[in-house]
Formats: sequence, C-alpha cells, structure tokens
Amino acid sequence: MNKKWKIVGVLCFLFSIPAMMLIYPYLNTPTRGVHTLITSLDKTIPVVKLFVIPYAAWIVYITITLVYFCFKDTSLAFKTILVFDLGLLASFLIYYFYQTEGPVRPEIVGNDLLSRMLQFVYQIDHPYNSFPSIHVMSSYLMIRASRDSSWKNRWMQWIIGCFSTSIILATLFIKQHVIMDCLAAILLVECLFKMVEYGYMRVFVQKRTVKSVGEKSFSV
Repeated sequence: MNKKWKIVGVLCFLFSIPAMMLIYPYLNTPTRGVHTLITSLDKTIPVVKLFVIPYAAWIVYITITLVYFCFKDTSLAFKTILVFDLGLLASFLIYYFYQTEGPVRPEIVGNDLLSRMLQFVYQIDHPYNSFPSIHVMSSYLMIRASRDSSWKNRWMQWIIGCFSTSIILATLFIKQHVIMDCLAAILLVECLFKMVEYGYMRVFVQKRTVKSVGEKSFSV
C-alpha cells in the first residue's frame, strides 16, 4: 500500500479514541457503588497547583504525539492506537464493575490562574473512574511506544518522556488519582502492548514473510 494511504488510514483510525471516550461520562458516577484504594502514602502527597498545567494539556499533548507517530511510523501508530483503544475498553469495564473514588480533594482558595484552572478541573471531572487512570495509561503508552520507534530520535524520546512523566505526577499532585491508579495503568499498558505486538507479528509480519518466500519459490 502507498505510504500516503497508510498515513491516511492510521489518521482515520485515530478517531476511534474520541469515539470511545464518549462512553466515559456515563460511567463517571457513584451509582453502582464506590470503592477506595487510598493509602496512607497517598495522604502525605501535597497539592502542587503548578501540576495542573501538564494535566490540563494532556489531550493536546496526546493528540500531537499520536499524529506525529502516524507520520513517522504507521506500524507503530497503528499498534499504539490499538493499545489505547483496548486500554480504554479494559478501563471502562473496570469502572463499571469496580468503580473507585479518587483522593479527597482539598478546598482551593485564591483567585490566581493556577487556582482557577484547578477549580475548573474539579468542576468538570467527577472524582470517579479512577482505577486505572486514563491520563496515566495514555501518557505512559507514549513512553512505551517511543521505545519501539523506528526513528529513535533521542530528543523526541526525551521530550515525550519528560512530558508524559509530568502528566503522571500531576494526577497525584493535584489529587485526581492515587498511587494504585497509576501502577495499574502502567501494568495495563505493558500487558496490552506485549499482546498487540505479538498479534501484529503473527498476523502481519509473518504473513508478509510467508508471501515473500512463496513468491521467490514460484519464481524459481
């Protein structure tokens, strides 16, 4: 297939993520019962308002990074988007059967920009759908995918690593998630990425190899 059409294909596939996210608000309620995973360590983590900036920039960062993957490596982009979709599906199933509540949100005082941003985040995002964290899942996925990239741009990997890490930390420092939410999201990505990588190798790479060998045998 022409490279241009491969790029168009994965860019279209990218729209599966916002389509699946339409389910999110319907699950973000305590109506099915709520569990807590808050530990004593979570309670010691302070609120750092500055972290609301990377947290709020999450959707822009993820979008730009995925589009970048689409143009640089279509195979990697396809696998990354598929892992994202599967991660959302797994998260939504957990939210439905095991809804958890995030840490206790502090009262935000002040009228400065960071305070208003944090108040807005608390206002629009209910403190449920916490385990695993989608912010952490998607941010760590960018780190995991960049490690398998064909382009291996050190500066780009460094930027992705720093920005993703800041978002992961932000979920804790603005009291949106607890440590277990982050660990579960990272474990989910590792498991799904290995599963998708194995499936991709079996379906696409081996199929192309068999076809190539068959063509050579026929030509002989």
